[in-house]
Amino acid sequence: MRIVVAGAGAIGLLFGGILWLNGGDVILFTRRRGAAEAIFKEGILIESEDGVQQARPQCTTEPAQLGDACLTILCVKSYDTEAVARMLYPHLPHHSLILTVQNGLGNVESLVQIFGKKRVIGGYTTYASTLVGINRVYQVYRGLTVIGRHPLTETRLADVSMVAEELTRHGIRTLHVDDIYPELLRKLAVNAVINPLTAILRVRNGEIAENPSIKPIVERVLEECAIAIKRLGAVMSLEELRQTVDEVARATARNMSSMLQDIERGRPTEIDHINGAVARVLREVGLEWSVNEVLTALVHGLESRGAGYRGDPR
Repeated sequence: MRIVVAGAGAIGLLFGGILWLNGGDVILFTRRRGAAEAIFKEGILIESEDGVQQARPQCTTEPAQLGDACLTILCVKSYDTEAVARMLYPHLPHHSLILTVQNGLGNVESLVQIFGKKRVIGGYTTYASTLVGINRVYQVYRGLTVIGRHPLTETRLADVSMVAEELTRHGIRTLHVDDIYPELLRKLAVNAVINPLTAILRVRNGEIAENPSIKPIVERVLEECAIAIKRLGAVMSLEELRQTVDEVARATARNMSSMLQDIERGRPTEIDHINGAVARVLREVGLEWSVNEVLTALVHGLESRGAGYRGDPR
């Protein structure tokens, strides 16, 4: 099975490298010519406690060179989903499957509009990595990828199962569920806590679990997420969300969240697809200026300043 990994950020490089190192027929797609050139010359370098591994998958900036791909994994930022999907659409076989493991809400919706209901698979990952160079990542945590059908899709369960087996066979530990939607909402709550707070405070993920000073903010964000999740058609208790956030923060304690990495590099963040999405749902039920909306505004403030942290987060 030929697999396209779209995006050469922290997760795209990690997934592309792991798949290649475990025998996968993988090609990386990026719009950044500098990244493609570095990968062509040096490959993808994956650092971990065990040392450095070098993976040499194909990499291209030209969608026409993707070949007869059976699966495309979207690892680009949520705000780029539609643009990248439209670039890829004319060059992918009509039978190929599209998997999103991106953060935030709206990715499945965008992909269904472009590729149709029968090809899209929703998902998320708890694999954690930090981008330390244009073609180099540090793998902090070997997590789990969960995929499944979404209420907006009509993808065959057999196809979802096949993708999970293929990814697991090639080094990406993957489970499949019948309905991914509640899992995506749970991951949304995790991101709504960890991403903006680490970006604003300039700390690694573990600080969210260890710092008592921010507990009231964490609690309020989760209370609002529980309200939004109910509005979106699922029910999760505050205790359930609290436990999940704590587990993820501790498991990925040494990781720099993707939002902190973006702020450090002066790049746009996915805040509008995470806390901004929660805030929009809360406004529908009459809750103006929620904590999620405040966090969204604060992160936009950092973006507008091109703020970058000068040194290593604690």
